[in-house]
Amino acid sequence: MSCKEALQTQAYLDGELKGAEAAAVERHLETCAECQALAADAADLSDALRNATHYRAPDPLRHRLKKELEREVRHSPARRFWQGAASGVGASALAAGFALFVLLPPSAATLSQSIVDAHSAALTGGKTIMVASSNHHTVKPWLAAHAGISPPVTDFADQGFTLTGGRTDEVAGSRAAVAVYAHGNHEVDLFAWPANGAQLPEAGIARGFRMAFWKSGDLNYAAVSDVDAVAFQKFVALVKAQRE
Repeated sequence: MSCKEALQTQAYLDGELKGAEAAAVERHLETCAECQALAADAADLSDALRNATHYRAPDPLRHRLKKELEREVRHSPARRFWQGAASGVGASALAAGFALFVLLPPSAATLSQSIVDAHSAALTGGKTIMVASSNHHTVKPWLAAHAGISPPVTDFADQGFTLTGGRTDEVAGSRAAVAVYAHGNHEVDLFAWPANGAQLPEAGIARGFRMAFWKSGDLNYAAVSDVDAVAFQKFVALVKAQRE
């Protein structure tokens, strides 16, 4: 690629940039077709590796290989030192490479599907709440302890959205904190997870659920529910206006 910001964009996609540097790349991505293509390719590869079928070698084969390696160590320690060092570095580099690709940001389509899947699974499985409370002083520290992040948590009962608790979940491989709200007989889930350079999807509807995505600080957010459009937009506006 000829864009001079390509390396900086790749660093952003790898999760190496934070704060002002990350924000600068995000602004660049809004207008640079080349870096948008780079981000899209990285997301496609990440999706493919994340969804690939994994095979485990049979235990007898693993045991036999282990014995062969031990025999090599016993009979040729010097050779093992040099080959082991080289192969160890190579194996580590290969493993790190695959880990890096898997940790690359997922595509917008994967994020949309993951949010709807998580929301739907929680509803149908009856596991929408792991900590039940309308007090943000209870829910917020619980999420921080169990999800590793501490997003703002506010009870909007006066505006028609009552905080009922929270849970941890997963969004395309990332651990997420979920604040759960009740609006009449409907549930509204507010997901938060670390921003990792992913291109967030446009707001939309999938399988009957409305979704909205946005980024604030170092966190990505997604709201999802089957409430009507007016109520959903009101909830998103309330969340975006909340403070720590």
